[in-house]
Amino acid sequence: MAIYYGLFALIVGLGLWLGKADSRGWSRAVYCLGITLLLALTAGLRYGIGFDYVNYPPLFEAIRSLSWGGLISYKYEIGFSAFSKLLMLISANTTFLYCVYAFLMMGIVGYVIWRRSAIPWLSFFCFVTLNFFASAMNLLRQTFAAFIFLLALPYLKKRRIIPYMLLVLLAASVHKTALILIPVYFIARLPVNRYTGALYAGGTLFTFLFSDYIMDFVLQYVFTYYAGNSIYYNSSSFLYVMIPVVIAVATIALRGRLCREDPENIVYVNLMIYGGFFSLLMTRHFILERFSLYFMVVSILVIPLLVQTFCPQQNPLPDDGKFRSERAQKLWIKRQMKEKRQIYVSIAVTTCLICFVHFLIGVSYKFHNVYPYYSVFSEEARNQKRIPYVPYWQEAKGALQITNPED
Repeated sequence: MAIYYGLFALIVGLGLWLGKADSRGWSRAVYCLGITLLLALTAGLRYGIGFDYVNYPPLFEAIRSLSWGGLISYKYEIGFSAFSKLLMLISANTTFLYCVYAFLMMGIVGYVIWRRSAIPWLSFFCFVTLNFFASAMNLLRQTFAAFIFLLALPYLKKRRIIPYMLLVLLAASVHKTALILIPVYFIARLPVNRYTGALYAGGTLFTFLFSDYIMDFVLQYVFTYYAGNSIYYNSSSFLYVMIPVVIAVATIALRGRLCREDPENIVYVNLMIYGGFFSLLMTRHFILERFSLYFMVVSILVIPLLVQTFCPQQNPLPDDGKFRSERAQKLWIKRQMKEKRQIYVSIAVTTCLICFVHFLIGVSYKFHNVYPYYSVFSEEARNQKRIPYVPYWQEAKGALQITNPED
C-alpha cells in the first residue's frame, strides 16, 4: 500500500505548492504533468492486479491473429481492437500495451484537470481516493471510454452537438456502454427544481423497486452472460456506493452555489444525479457500475468546483457603509476574511477525509482487486505468479474468488 500513500503525499504536498486553485502558467502545467506521469507509470507497470489483468493477454493475442477485415466482425469494439492491433505492429509485449493505454488514459485525465479543474491537487486526490484510478487498472476498456467522455464535457456545456457526438461515438468504439451518453446530451441541461426533482425521485424509486423485472427483460437482449447467477447480477454492498451517493446529494444541495459561478454548471448537477442514480441501483445489481462510472468520474471536476465556491476570494464582502472609520472597516474585513478562510479550509479538509474514507473502504473490500499493489519488478512478477483475489473477510480461510472477464 506504500505506493498509494506515496502518491497521496506527492499529490497533496506538491499540489499545495504548485497546483493550488490560483496557480497559473508553468506551475500548474508542471504539477499536472508530473502527477500524470506518476499515475501513468504506476498503472502501466502494474502486475497481476485487476480482475481483467489475466484476460487481456489472450485477448490481445486473438486480436493480433485476426486480419484487419476480421476485426469488423470480432466480438469486441472496433476502436479498441483496431488500435490494439496497430500497437502490436510495434510490440505485442503485454507490459508495453498496458503502458500505452495507461499513458493515454492518465494523459486524458491530466489534460482535463489542467484545463478544467478549479483546484488541480484536489481533482487528482479525488481521482485516486474515489477509485477511478483503481478502475483504470482493472476495467481497461470501460474506464478508457469514460475518460474520453471527460473530453466531451465542454461541448456538452456549450451545446455543440457534433463534436460531442463524435467523442461519444469514439468512446463507444472502445466500450459500447458509452452509447448511453447519446440521450444525455438532450437532458443534461434540465433545470433541477421541484418538478424535475419529483420526476427523478419517482423514477429512482420505481426502478429500485422493480429492478429485477427490468434487468431480466433487458438481459434477454443485451449482456446475456450477466443473467442468472452472475456475480454482476447480484447486489453490491451499500458501503461500495455510500460516498458516491453522498457526493451526488451534496451536489444537488449546493447546486445554487455551483450555478451562480456558471449557469451551464447545471450540466454537472444533472450528471451527478445520474451517477447517484446508478450508484444507488448498484445495491440491487452490481452490473450497473458500468453506467455509474461515466457520470461519477465527473466528480473530479465537480468536487473542486463546489469547494472553490467557499473560497474567500469567490465571496467578496458587502460594503454597507456603516463603519466609523476606514481603520474599523479594515479590521472588520480582516476578521471576516479570516473566518471565511477557516470555513474554506475546513470544508476542503472534510472533503478530503470523506474521499479518503471511500479509499479505505476500497482497500478493505479490495475494490477492483488492485489493493495491494504489485509491479512488474515484484518477486511475484519475476516468478510469474498469479495474484489471486481474496476478499478481506475470507483471507483467514485462504478462499479464492474466480475472476471474471470484462465485457
